[in-house]
Amino acid sequence: MGDVQVHKTADMKNLRKPVVVLGFPGTGLVGSVAASQIVDALAMEFGGYLTSAEFAPLAAIHNYKPMPAARIHYSDKHNLVVIISEMTIPVGSSQEVADKIYEFTKSVGASSIISLGGISLEGEKKGVYVVSSDAALVKDIVGKKIAKPIKEGATTGVTGVLLAKGALEKFPITTILAEASEEFLDPKAASNVIKVLNRMLNVEISTVRLDKEAAEFSKGIKEAVIKARVSKRRGGMPPASEAGSMYG
Repeated sequence: MGDVQVHKTADMKNLRKPVVVLGFPGTGLVGSVAASQIVDALAMEFGGYLTSAEFAPLAAIHNYKPMPAARIHYSDKHNLVVIISEMTIPVGSSQEVADKIYEFTKSVGASSIISLGGISLEGEKKGVYVVSSDAALVKDIVGKKIAKPIKEGATTGVTGVLLAKGALEKFPITTILAEASEEFLDPKAASNVIKVLNRMLNVEISTVRLDKEAAEFSKGIKEAVIKARVSKRRGGMPPASEAGSMYG
């Protein structure tokens, strides 16, 4: 333990009180998918990466190019930094990763941190919720009907540590959580958190690709359910290739 490092590959000196957006795996992989879409949509530059002996030994591949699974992207034009992880952060490393991210945030003079993620709740589907160390921000977001507040509950991992730290140190740290599937990657939920982020930051991050993927995914699930029902009525089982088609 105690070996998490943030490696900057760019000085990011032109950023002026940027917003730092976090996207880590979780329910529906919402955080990672949303963060990846933001990076692509805004053509953000690679600015660094995180390492630890506790991290899974893997590389992410995008546009044929291998990259660190936990990395930093930034945009001078949009005054934005995105920290994305495409691997699950070990529970034992959550505190240290949160501390290092907070230190990095301060080093670039960031104005706030916004974490994106998914949440599994019973009741209304595809709702979006907000939790923040900044009570005034929550009041404004709820008043504008951008997202709903969470009165009671708990959030874990890096985001949970950061929210508590923000409350103690009076630094604005916010998480946007979209209701998402626990069983599948949920591009619709990722689209929903980006739409809320757009309104919060007054930016235009396209969600067209995610919405299209969500529609295709939904259609695929419906077709699989119909095939399963037909097969059941006939007293048979679908071929293995069909039974597993919705999992990729």
